[in-house]
Amino acid sequence: MKPTKLLILISVFSVVPSVHARFMPLSDSDLSNQALYSSGAITMGAGTTVGGNIQSDAAITLGANATVGGNVEAGAAVTLGADAGVGGYIQAEAAVTLGANSMLGGYIRAGAAIDIGALAEIKGNVIGGDPAIATAAVTIGADTRVDGYIQARSAVTLGANSIIGGDVDAGTTIAEGAGAQIAGVSTQYSSKVLPPPPAVKNQRELIESVQKELRELGTATLLPAPFGTNDETLEAGIYSPLNYLAIAAGKTLTLDGKGVDGSWVFNIPNYLSFAADAKVVLKDVTDNSSIIWNIQNGYTSLGARAEVTGYIFAYSYVLTGANSLITGVGDSCGGVFSATNYITFGADNVIGEEGCVSDPTTENPPSIIWLY
Repeated sequence: MKPTKLLILISVFSVVPSVHARFMPLSDSDLSNQALYSSGAITMGAGTTVGGNIQSDAAITLGANATVGGNVEAGAAVTLGADAGVGGYIQAEAAVTLGANSMLGGYIRAGAAIDIGALAEIKGNVIGGDPAIATAAVTIGADTRVDGYIQARSAVTLGANSIIGGDVDAGTTIAEGAGAQIAGVSTQYSSKVLPPPPAVKNQRELIESVQKELRELGTATLLPAPFGTNDETLEAGIYSPLNYLAIAAGKTLTLDGKGVDGSWVFNIPNYLSFAADAKVVLKDVTDNSSIIWNIQNGYTSLGARAEVTGYIFAYSYVLTGANSLITGVGDSCGGVFSATNYITFGADNVIGEEGCVSDPTTENPPSIIWLY
């Protein structure tokens, strides 16, 4: 495993209570370009949007009208509901299924069968099947367009009026519906060898090492109990509750940056909870600041319409209600990472604003040190 590099300013370790820092928890790691990672399944409710890349060591499911702005990488199957979209590519160690009217900005590489619904649009190539899976077929729905080529371990079926922009290579037969068009060469019983799809690495060890280093950053300010039952304000610093951190329904946690670069690190022994309509509000927080929620042993839950800013590192699962919002600071997507369990978003969530970046950097960063 690569060493985990935590990018922070020297002043993190100063004795002053404010932490003037840009904190990059996954800089130069295997997860530095991910907005979501889960050791378990990732499930996105209908209409939910993720601005960056997502990765799971298990299955990934997008509900109807859900959107991922970047790439999707899964250690099992990937399923998109009707009208769902992915801005980048899809890689899955098992099957890939796309619903009707789905959109994909890149290629599909699956370890098993690929089934694409009607009226879908695929900008890249479609490659289905592992060398060890002889029955991995590719099925293209009616009126679907694939701009690249198709390569399948087994049969290829093209629906009526489908359009393929390149070659079609099938391990067995090719069946063409009425009006189907192939711009390239069709080859049945092709001898081309399909490499296995890239495997997703389980990142539990990496996330746990990040969580450990977060705990060891320095002496934390103890949050009084109960904290979060009223509106609260915190300046930059390292904070920890005795047990859990729960922000009550409709309450606001204001992070006051005083107009200077700063970091907020919350080391939470048990669980993190934002009830319905609870919010994190940024006041005079610069784009070069960062916010980290480190849930060391438990889960994270967000109620309906809750709003949180920053990176969430959860040992266990992450679960949100409808219309929740998780964003980063400045142009960062922020991120949600589960070391051991699943991530499930309710309907119409927003995770990272459109056009955000998963691991932003500055052109002229201030003085830094590296932790290994």
